[in-house]
Amino acid sequence: MKKWLRNAGGLILAVHMLATSALGANVLQMSRLPLADSLELNEYFLVNEGSQKEHILTYEPGGDVTPMVVYGDTLYGRSTMDYMRQYMKEKGYTVVGAVNAAFFDLKNGLPMGMVVTDGVLRASGSGVTLGIQKDGAIQLGDVTLEVRGAWKGEDILLHYNQLLTDGNGMVLYSGDYDTKIKGGTEGYHVLLKAEEKASLTLGGEVECEVVKIAEKTTTCSIPKGCFVLSLAEAFAYEPYQNAIRKLAVGDTVTLCAKIDKGWEDVQYAVGAGDMLISDGEVCTSFSFAGAGQKAARTAVGIKANGEVVCYTIDEDNADPSKGITLAALADRMAELGCVEAVNLDGGGSTCLGMTRPGETVFTTANTPSDGQQRGCANYLFFVRKTKPAQAATQIFVYPYNSAALPGGKITMTAKAADSSYMAAALPGEVSWSASGGTVSGDVFTAGDVGVAEITAASGACTGSAVVQIVETPTDMTILREQWEKPVEEILMETGTQIDLTATAEYRGLDLAATDSSFRWELPEELGTASADGVLTAAEQEGSGSLTIRCGQMSVEIPVSLRTNPMTDIEGHWAREFISQLYFDDILKGSENAAGELVYRPDASMTRQEFVVALMRWLGVDVEKYASGQSPFADSSKIASWASNAMKAAYELEYFTGSKENGKLYAQPDATITREAAMTILARTQKALSDSDALEEFEDASKVSDWAVESLTAMVEQGVINGIGGKLQPQGSVTRSQVAKMLFMMQ
Repeated sequence: MKKWLRNAGGLILAVHMLATSALGANVLQMSRLPLADSLELNEYFLVNEGSQKEHILTYEPGGDVTPMVVYGDTLYGRSTMDYMRQYMKEKGYTVVGAVNAAFFDLKNGLPMGMVVTDGVLRASGSGVTLGIQKDGAIQLGDVTLEVRGAWKGEDILLHYNQLLTDGNGMVLYSGDYDTKIKGGTEGYHVLLKAEEKASLTLGGEVECEVVKIAEKTTTCSIPKGCFVLSLAEAFAYEPYQNAIRKLAVGDTVTLCAKIDKGWEDVQYAVGAGDMLISDGEVCTSFSFAGAGQKAARTAVGIKANGEVVCYTIDEDNADPSKGITLAALADRMAELGCVEAVNLDGGGSTCLGMTRPGETVFTTANTPSDGQQRGCANYLFFVRKTKPAQAATQIFVYPYNSAALPGGKITMTAKAADSSYMAAALPGEVSWSASGGTVSGDVFTAGDVGVAEITAASGACTGSAVVQIVETPTDMTILREQWEKPVEEILMETGTQIDLTATAEYRGLDLAATDSSFRWELPEELGTASADGVLTAAEQEGSGSLTIRCGQMSVEIPVSLRTNPMTDIEGHWAREFISQLYFDDILKGSENAAGELVYRPDASMTRQEFVVALMRWLGVDVEKYASGQSPFADSSKIASWASNAMKAAYELEYFTGSKENGKLYAQPDATITREAAMTILARTQKALSDSDALEEFEDASKVSDWAVESLTAMVEQGVINGIGGKLQPQGSVTRSQVAKMLFMMQ
């Protein structure tokens, strides 16, 4: 691998191919990105029931990066990969690549299995384990570890830095666990002061003196330089109860850790799940309860030449075909050349991160199924000491693994790195060239079907990326340009325009495209469709279909043209929102003095008007609530046309009214505030958020406490985007604003 990377000279290779896969799928695309001389990222697009993407770190021991197991300062608790990357940065390391590691208890973050870092045992556990030697070589195996304590003729097997429970025996704690014992189990605790360091090494011994004993307490501090030996008061095994109670202040306790031969010198170790491949044989039976389910997975394997494969594959909560079973994972690791392999934690924990060459930002390469990084117990990091960048010797071009339709445009970026892949200053102005397309400035425009190469030159350095250009996508999605709303049918007001855009995929691989990459066809009687997706409706009503073509694929979308008789929305910014909801029979107009139908778009909307519109939008049959009693003290003020809707909204817990002097009031004729309207809309979706999305608005502090989480959710969904950088939460809501809110939530 080193030789290939050195010869690459900054060239990012992407190989596009079709080959049989152990998943019963095809490899659609493979790309490679060197992250260091001894570490590279491989990405595979797999075609199965749809498509899946694998992210793989391939590591060669003895190179310019070092593997480490990292958990932070304490075992108790969980941390995200980004947090741990920052932790390592403060210790002077750059994290080049990373994957999540051990299975763990979600409640407390304690790992299931042994943990060794810097040659020191941090937590006990036997079973399948990943170990790292001083030279960076990684080994896998089923390992037996024993932590023992000896005193007054006793020789007791101990758990080390594990949770104390009524049934798990005697537990030894060090400061690696936390500053004190946690878990809430009442115990008998013996404080041991170490003669030297309060740490255990594999195969080593530590002499300690009993300095304090505490009974019947659920917690005990773990001072620096000390261990704590604990036993649950309710533990039923009498020999253990007798043994620990033999100890008195001043007694000596000898602690030791024994491990299988060949594991005594590992510098780092972490517990794993099932063996996937052992001695070159693919395993077919597994102890993991979820082995047969398709899920996101993380695995580590070793090839015959010692190279290490850190494998991840994502799942999709909305698509049960995504992910992989343990049996298929074992086959896949064998297909990748592994002769030994283990399963690590998966599901929402699966995460692969990297620092791309020429960049200083650490990024998540995969898409965790939680939608964000999950806090985990520990990680396998590949790191190097951070040092000042030298003069640039390599150029890397991003994106490095893209695909496009003919005419698709991709903005390219050139990043410089020194010989150690540290981000460096570009040695000069960047000049661009391309085969298989054209490049203007830093924008590449795809040419004919095939493989294009885009090259950046700066000073004496050059680097390239490739783009696969395909003729016919396997999937197309049509959206509204302004709101990125998928379109399944089009209902337009006569004489108006809408701007559409299209996105395309090739078996799950996103394709760069412009609107002119597609052909837009609309029957003449319905109007016109421009080359860039702008539809202009005819002046008369009608129906038909819009056809969008790309290569050999086409999509048809039903189109209906209708006339809106409202006379006061011509030229108004909310005209389309109003018309769409009028056609859907959600919003109603009223007659003015001249007998014309008007909407009054800039008038404020009352609370009862808002509720009526909301019930229509939700499709609630308000007549079902006609016989119910109104809960409001001012129900006599509610208009007859709004009465059933108000009762329905209350019963459905969307509209809760206002309390005053112990009574509930609807205040039907009062203007509804923006925050009240947003809160009611959020309740219909059970949408709440505690993110910092409101911080971009200068008047966020004026939002009522009861409305904060609802408004945050609505901002995140794009339902509300403020006015001039303000939310104006106590401001009134106009009828046109309500039209937009409801339209954006459809």
